[in-house]
Amino acid sequence: MKKGLIITGMLLAGLVNANAQTQTAPKQDTLTMFRGKINQLDKEIVHLLGERMAAARAIGTYKMNHKIEVTQSARFNEVLQKAISQGKEEGLSEEFIKALYEDIHKESIRQQEALKQ
Repeated sequence: MKKGLIITGMLLAGLVNANAQTQTAPKQDTLTMFRGKINQLDKEIVHLLGERMAAARAIGTYKMNHKIEVTQSARFNEVLQKAISQGKEEGLSEEFIKALYEDIHKESIRQQEALKQ
């Protein structure tokens, strides 16, 4: 009898464990799906930044050939204001967009300056 209770207890514990795994599996699958989406979007973001820097280098070449200063503050402010406006439509904070675009701008300048060397 005691042995039967132990076996029954073990079976019940196994069923509870299997049930718990079944309940967490969809959550894990959903988490995995969302993480996969983020991974894909991150790849696209980096690719787009690479394309943006290629355009910045082309502009840098043009500026160098036409003796135009690399830094164009008015243009940067125009781009930044548009980005802030678009960011707000996407639920992004102004502070985030400013920080992001300041970093992008620094990298664009770095790449344009590197063309002079």
